Amino acid sequence: MATYRTDQSYIASTEDLPWACAPAPGISYKSLRFDPETGAGAVLIHMTPHATYPRHVAHAGMDLLILDGEVEYNGIRVRRGGFIHVPPGTENQPKTVEGCVMYATFAGRVENVHGDWRLPQPATAPA
Repeated sequence: MATYRTDQSYIASTEDLPWACAPAPGISYKSLRFDPETGAGAVLIHMTPHATYPRHVAHAGMDLLILDGEVEYNGIRVRRGGFIHVPPGTENQPKTVEGCVMYATFAGRVENVHGDWRLPQPATAPA
C-alpha cells in the first residue's frame, strides 16, 4: 500500500470501501485517506441508534458533515445537512438517538481520551 500524500491526487469510491467495525459499540467507519506523518485524514462514520462516540480530542481541529440522521454535539441536535466545526484541542463526545452517517475531516492527530478504546490504524491510500 502506498501512503497518502498531500501533494498527490487521490480518488476512491466510497461505495467500494468496506465498513470497518470500530472497537466501540454501534460505530463503524470507512477510512478515505490518512497521512501517518501528520495524522490528517478523512473518514465516513456510521453510528447506530443510541450509539455514543468515545471522548476524543482533535488536536488540529475537525469538521463534521451530517449526511444522514442526526448527531447530538454539546447538547445541540444537528440533523442531516448540518455542519459542525470542532476547534483544535476541543474534547468532544458526539452521540445519536436516531443513528447517523457523517463525513469527518481532521487536519492532524486525533487522540482518544477513553482509555479502553483504540481505533486501528486507518487505511492508507492504494498505490
